[in-house]
Amino acid sequence: MSGAFFRGTNLAQDQRFGDATQKLISQTTFSSVLKKRVDMSKVNMEVIKPWISRKINELLGIEDEVLFEYVVNLLQESNTPDGKAMQVNLTGFLESKTVEFMQSLWTLLLEAQKGLGGVPESLIRGKVEEVRQQRVEQERIRDRIRTADERNRLLKVETAETETAETETVTVGTAENAEIEIEATETAAVTTAESAVTAENAAIVTETVDTAETGVAAERDRRHHYANAQGVD
Repeated sequence: MSGAFFRGTNLAQDQRFGDATQKLISQTTFSSVLKKRVDMSKVNMEVIKPWISRKINELLGIEDEVLFEYVVNLLQESNTPDGKAMQVNLTGFLESKTVEFMQSLWTLLLEAQKGLGGVPESLIRGKVEEVRQQRVEQERIRDRIRTADERNRLLKVETAETETAETETVTVGTAENAEIEIEATETAAVTTAESAVTAENAAIVTETVDTAETGVAAERDRRHHYANAQGVD
């Protein structure tokens, strides 16, 4: 920052710098927009102030409350501030960025004095766009939440299906084991029954054979006795 300028000091307010201000103005190149008259009575400064703060921060990379207040004071000193004198006064603060700042500021003020309620149309459009972007971002966040909820729901369904499948597998396995046990029991029962039938048949055959042999023996004895009796006679 140049040592010839001090924060809070307006060249036009100090008689020592009266001629110097005019000399600097005559030696400085100004944007053509500064030649146009601004009527501050038609400008809504409460809307312009946030823009001034953001612009200073943008150009300097830091917030400068002193410079902000100084710019506001320069604009409010008169209903028709001198843009050229203002640029000279701000050069010590903004240096090479002064021209850019003043051109943007003056363009905004000229727009504001024509706008409804002293509000620049560009700021209204910017605010509308900002709101739109906020809504887009909110919708994007809601989409992410819905996607996450759907993913969690599908995960729960998949987990439930997996647990059901495992339960069914265990149930089927248990049923198959029970069926195998029943088949084994039935097989054992059939085998036992067949064994019993076989044993019973064997007993019957043995008994039949014994009976037949007994009958044959009795018949043989009868015939022997009969033969003996005939021989005796």
